[in-house]
Amino acid sequence: MALHSVSTLLETVGDAVWRADALACAPGSVLASGHAELDAHLPGGGWPVGALCEILQTQPGQHEWRLLLPVLRQLTQVRTQGQNQSVRRQPARAQPGRPRARQVVLVGAPCMPFAPGLAGQGLSVSTLLLVQADSLAERLWAAEQALRCADVAALLLWVADASSSRVRADHLRRLHLSAQAQAKLLFVMRPLSVQGESSPAVLRLLLGQAPVGADAPARGDALAVQILKRRGPPLVQTLVLPARHAALATLLVVSAAQRQSAPVIAAEPHLSVAAPCRAGCASESHHGLDRTAAAA
Repeated sequence: MALHSVSTLLETVGDAVWRADALACAPGSVLASGHAELDAHLPGGGWPVGALCEILQTQPGQHEWRLLLPVLRQLTQVRTQGQNQSVRRQPARAQPGRPRARQVVLVGAPCMPFAPGLAGQGLSVSTLLLVQADSLAERLWAAEQALRCADVAALLLWVADASSSRVRADHLRRLHLSAQAQAKLLFVMRPLSVQGESSPAVLRLLLGQAPVGADAPARGDALAVQILKRRGPPLVQTLVLPARHAALATLLVVSAAQRQSAPVIAAEPHLSVAAPCRAGCASESHHGLDRTAAAA
């Protein structure tokens, strides 16, 4: 009898009550991530607009660009309202139009964005605003000011979470509320060490390099994504996503074939010294466009 009453009640309230064993609808609008397999497991089918998304990884600057490039291209390439069909809205909370802003603000980025590589993947660095802030207080202040700016569509924030300056839950909650009030995309990059800590983020991902195998035949060819937190049932499986834009992937295949067929010419030792990479931001690559951060 009790079970029948609960079932009847759930049918009556409909979408007003979210059941934890089902993937929830996003409370507001979402933007397609550009990765179909990831969208299938995200509430609403994309990145939530006006909400905090956390990306955890062992080392900053390695993989987040490849994950976020598709949505950043969407935001910066659309010039007028209504052109982008990747914006999805929930019927009950829908509002007309899409974010008009075209600037992406980077606060505390560990590496300088590599303009040719980003441009080769469809993102112009003219749409990026780099804010250099050393202390946690400066980064949080700059992030909140950027979220209030009408010309900003998305904010990417990197925090190191050192023991002397650890970001608190109330800091993140404040940023979440600012993004919610201004309808901005908000991504905060944090170290893997905070995985066991609570967070006000509505979406939390663990990002890394997919192991070499059937889905990742070569280094850098795929990303491994674990969804640690979402409004829905736990997802045990690790998602394997393409790491490169389709056009760039084709270019790399052609370039690799050309290298294999070209005669090997020994270089002078003093000509083979590579520029050092700060904090491991730029992974090893055989093509100038296959990088998103510049070596220091």
